Amino acid sequence: MSNDRVMLISSDCHAGPPVDGYGDWVDPALRDEYAEYVKARHDWRAEQNRSMGLPEDGELIDSLFGADMIEFFKSQEGLGVEGSTGVWDSERRTRELEAEGIVAEILFPDFQNSNEPPWGAAFPFPYTDARRRLEGARAYNRWLADFCAMLPGRRGGLAIIQPHDVDAAVHDVAWARSSGLVGIMLPTGDTDLPSYHDARYNPLWAACVDAGMSVTIHSGGTPWEGFGWHAMWSTKLEFLWWSHRPLWQFIFGGVFERFPTLELVFTEQGADWIPSALERLDEQFYSPFERAIPDYLSKSPTEYWQSNCYVGASFMSRGECDIREQIGVPRIMWGADYPHIEGTWPRSMDALREAFNGCTEEEIRLMVGETTAKVYGFDVEALRPIAEQIGPKLEDLLTEATEPAVRYDAVDYATGRVSGKESARRIAGLLGAPPA
Repeated sequence: MSNDRVMLISSDCHAGPPVDGYGDWVDPALRDEYAEYVKARHDWRAEQNRSMGLPEDGELIDSLFGADMIEFFKSQEGLGVEGSTGVWDSERRTRELEAEGIVAEILFPDFQNSNEPPWGAAFPFPYTDARRRLEGARAYNRWLADFCAMLPGRRGGLAIIQPHDVDAAVHDVAWARSSGLVGIMLPTGDTDLPSYHDARYNPLWAACVDAGMSVTIHSGGTPWEGFGWHAMWSTKLEFLWWSHRPLWQFIFGGVFERFPTLELVFTEQGADWIPSALERLDEQFYSPFERAIPDYLSKSPTEYWQSNCYVGASFMSRGECDIREQIGVPRIMWGADYPHIEGTWPRSMDALREAFNGCTEEEIRLMVGETTAKVYGFDVEALRPIAEQIGPKLEDLLTEATEPAVRYDAVDYATGRVSGKESARRIAGLLGAPPA
């Protein structure tokens, strides 16, 4: 690629048909049961909305975000008329992502646009069980494989794996690889599942290694907390704890010791938590109050992070980028979070310039595309001509380091614990409100 263009690959985007649109991908023997689910899901959402004083036919987005934020998001060019239909409309999606300079993407399931996989396969739904979640995951995976095939080499789909039955999970990993998907996504808030340090999962990790597929953890898969605003607030707070949890399960559980080439990715859960989490884990690893850890683990938690883990730093903030060396630049992958309200679309260039202030060319190229291509197996030579046409110019991203317009407490910047604050500031600025 010529020096003036950057290959932009989003490590975090979302896709899925409307809730009632999975019928062609559901096992034919379960189509009647699926129709019952669609009605039950509608009734559940209506009850949720009533409990929060919202219209019964309101969308999930209305209970997740502030009214001003939603109004602004929907008022942006294109959204007011067409909405976020690019989440399942292949042609519109391609057009909108190319306008952002994005040549390829990693696809996760969605739920903001009333299009989540059936039976709570990826996100909370209370009236379900392991059998139905497995069938919902398989229906989504079939749809996703077809959707990715519409733009081969540029869409990297992650299969939802439900590991209640490990043999079935191993089968689904092989199916996913043969169907063109590039990795797997695991549930995090399913309290019926043993923790991921359990040796029962060893065949699953072996299958991932054999298939060359990483394991990705995405936020949002928490247990359902009940009806009403208080339950919603608690659920949103716990998105992060449930999605961070596999880090210590894989490290202290010896998963990386048994499978040293297994890769684990943490996506859309911030990056600012990583240095402090590793510091705490290292403290336990070396502590005289602990016994036998070095007898079983050949590396410290920080060393496992450096060899086995990555972070999909969706809508990355300036504060997170300022601690990129603590996280490890080769471990960071930028994501646009298309088409979510909290993501960077349709203003990704502004967000990139702010986040990567003062970064070198090598750092930018790694974080916005090269690392994602390596982890998920994109063919960069095939993508290169596309990047030459639509990729952002390096000069638009490569800026001199300056002080941020708003600097929070020095301790916040030292640890990077500003992602939420800076995301809120970015959105508030777009709304025309003064920064907090």
